[in-house]
Amino acid sequence: MRGAAALSAAALAAVTPLLEKNPAKALAARACGVPMAFSMARVIVLGFATAMLHQIWLAGVAGWPDATLSIAVVLAMPTLSAMERVRPEQVIELTKTLMDRFGVGGVRTMASVYSTEPSKYDDHRDDGGGS
Repeated sequence: MRGAAALSAAALAAVTPLLEKNPAKALAARACGVPMAFSMARVIVLGFATAMLHQIWLAGVAGWPDATLSIAVVLAMPTLSAMERVRPEQVIELTKTLMDRFGVGGVRTMASVYSTEPSKYDDHRDDGGGS
């Protein structure tokens, strides 16, 4: 019994950051008989952050596009929270400012991050030569 309660508490603590924070949406979900309402924005940000972390883990950061994307993922949740409290005109002005700055700055050339490129003659068979 204690193990099940501890497991339940740990599971609830793990999903709490993904739950809907808007009280009106949470109450509407409860009225429909749903015990928990997940915030789709939070689930999407978590999935995107997981994919970016996997890519950076394998290939590293290759230039300002990767770095900008990584920073955007980190700042996504605070930005979403802040944008819920501002007027639409302010959101449009922020978006224009960000888009004007997009692509400004130096970049290094991107090269393969893998040890060797596949040969055009590779027939995708095992080259081990063993049994």
